[in-house]
Amino acid sequence: MSFARFKLDSLFARILLSFTILVMIIIVTITLIFSNLYAKTLYGQLSQEQVKGLEMLSENIDNLFKEMDQIYLNLEINTDINFFLASRSNDELINNKARIQIRNIRQINPYIHSIFVYNSSINEYIVEGEPGFDAQGFLKRDASFQKSVNDARTIYLTRLENTNAAKSFLTDKNANYVISMEYTNRSMNGQQQTVIINLDDNLLVRDYLSKSGDQLLFADEAGTLIAHSDVAQIGGSVKGTASFEAVLSAAAAADAGDVIDDEGHHQSLVTFVKNRTTSWYILSATPYHSLVKPIQDKRNALLVVCLSILLFCLALTFLISKKLYNPVQRLTELFKRSQFNVGSAVSSDISLIGRVYAETLQHMQSLEDKNRDSLQLMKDNFLRRALISAGPDEPSVALHADEWRLRIDLDRLLVCVFKIDGYSQLDAQSMTLYESVLFQSIAELLSDELRYEVLQMPKGEIALLINEANGAEDGFRHLLAKLANVKDSIAVTIGITVSVGVSDPIDAWGDCPHAYRQALEMIQQRFVLGPNRIIYPQLVEETLSRSYGLPIEIEDKLISAIKRNDRESFVQGLDSMTGLLKGYVHSDAIQALFHILLVCITQMNQTINDENKKLGMQFGELNLIFTEMETLEQARAWLLKRFEDYRGNLESIQQLKENKFYRKIEETMQYIQDNFADSNLSVEVLAEVAGYTPNYFSKLFKEMTGINSGEYIRKIRIGKAKDFLQSDEYKVSDVAQMCGYINSSHFYSAFKKEVGMTPTAYREYSLSEKEPKRNSR
Repeated sequence: MSFARFKLDSLFARILLSFTILVMIIIVTITLIFSNLYAKTLYGQLSQEQVKGLEMLSENIDNLFKEMDQIYLNLEINTDINFFLASRSNDELINNKARIQIRNIRQINPYIHSIFVYNSSINEYIVEGEPGFDAQGFLKRDASFQKSVNDARTIYLTRLENTNAAKSFLTDKNANYVISMEYTNRSMNGQQQTVIINLDDNLLVRDYLSKSGDQLLFADEAGTLIAHSDVAQIGGSVKGTASFEAVLSAAAAADAGDVIDDEGHHQSLVTFVKNRTTSWYILSATPYHSLVKPIQDKRNALLVVCLSILLFCLALTFLISKKLYNPVQRLTELFKRSQFNVGSAVSSDISLIGRVYAETLQHMQSLEDKNRDSLQLMKDNFLRRALISAGPDEPSVALHADEWRLRIDLDRLLVCVFKIDGYSQLDAQSMTLYESVLFQSIAELLSDELRYEVLQMPKGEIALLINEANGAEDGFRHLLAKLANVKDSIAVTIGITVSVGVSDPIDAWGDCPHAYRQALEMIQQRFVLGPNRIIYPQLVEETLSRSYGLPIEIEDKLISAIKRNDRESFVQGLDSMTGLLKGYVHSDAIQALFHILLVCITQMNQTINDENKKLGMQFGELNLIFTEMETLEQARAWLLKRFEDYRGNLESIQQLKENKFYRKIEETMQYIQDNFADSNLSVEVLAEVAGYTPNYFSKLFKEMTGINSGEYIRKIRIGKAKDFLQSDEYKVSDVAQMCGYINSSHFYSAFKKEVGMTPTAYREYSLSEKEPKRNSR
């Protein structure tokens, strides 16, 4: 009877337990389903609210940039500032007037950190506002600035320089960046007028990003953080993060939306809006757990109750089945859980311990190798900063000399620079390959008797810091012989030639930047001395001399050859010029070459006497001559090529004159010059004068002159307007009508596009140029 009752009780217990477990499973399942549905609904509502908030923030940012555009217009129309930008000579009174106006305009908006105005004609700039803006960096075209003259406006992030100025009491100036809005105009003659309005990132963060408890940030398409609710993050990058990549993918389909960030230990709801003005991404990140925390708390409470029973049963089972382990077994279990337990199963516990021990030693060796590479990288960065920026102090060097294993000291330390000849003509892949091979070759070819450090510099040079050999009677001559062996060996093994610039010896770490610049200057002397040379200050003093121009006979000979179209005489003139310039220092040779180039091009233009066939030089061509050309022979070949082009233009003009339509087009061009004041002058009128249909005339005019008739009319009218504006006899509106422009605004637009300044500014400039001549008389 008792056994049957036990079986009945046992059956009841099993049924009760099964029913309890089933109820727990149903409750947990229902709780999970409804909590997830509620969480998704709550997530959608919050996402829409945050997107609307970001869209309002984007509109506020747009309004702020529009205010900056209006401030730029105020700067542009201001007479004193416009006069500063249009001036061609440095006048302190003009500069001070412009500075006062800029200071007053800057106070219009509290978000303006500083305003920078630059006139390339006089290489002068004005900066008003809070300190820190790197004006010199802009003038040097530093890589931290992104310049554009094709767009009306460019917006980018600019890092501020460290200054000793006291912090503002209005806000914590923790951010080291400003948002720069650059407006650049460039005239046809290459003159540049730039206005940069810098927005204070601190105020932007305080007023726009810090009012919400969520994490807010601005990032451009490259992932650079323009603004961040945590100002310490500004200037960093979110490129490569899963959340930002997801935003970029979603932004391809819509300008606003949301994504889930699964990086880290917690999920986050990331909403974004793409700003139309800047194409920046405005992002807001809210922890997912804060959104669904109420429903999760209720769900978790129920789950805790349900799981507590299961955990109690598991704990009771664990306590009952718990065993005592001996020390070897405990160590074996520890090693089994080790991250170094890799591979297949082993036959015994001792084999397992041995394998984990060997893997641990191998990992420690790998860490030691990485540490050695890291020390080499730190040493290279230290030496690179010592050469480029201010030299380090002696205590800093002494502190790290043993740690970095520096092999050099200040006992007659020299800085040498290796530069590949013809480097500018290489493609990017060849540049990288040759730089790497040259670096390794120098390090391997120098003997152990010399103490040196070799490192790669940012612009393709290989810098060598080296001490003269100990015990040599003439240490410098001995060093030159070693460098010559290295140079010749590189030519034989690699198949390239290099030039080497050597500085004077230095005895202080602070002199490193000067020595590096001196070595680079020696490399520049390659222009006159030729490639594949070792160049040092004493050689330059003995070989080259200072001079301020070429003899007038050479200039006359080249001009005569151009007039007579005599190639042989022109080549002889170039040979004479090259022979003389080889005795000049680099700066004087460049100056004389620049003068000869302008004289030759001017004479070619005068000889051709055809506006559309002139050999006008673009800025890029001048940059090619004076930055990329490494030797006088290359410059001579370039000038000879220009002469050949000139001869070809003469030939084409002669062929053009023989064309049966040329006389008609020439008569039409004369008609334009005689009737430029006629506002009805058009292609239809010109076609009727020539006796052709408008379409055929337009095609024929373009073939004969190289430009269309409308553009030629505009050039003639603007040229006449410039003549009228050189005196104050006529009003600007009268000049517009006299030149065939009924609409004055159209005249202003066409004049500024052609000349690079407004008619009013051109008149003021012309009158100011004439005034000194009257006073001198």
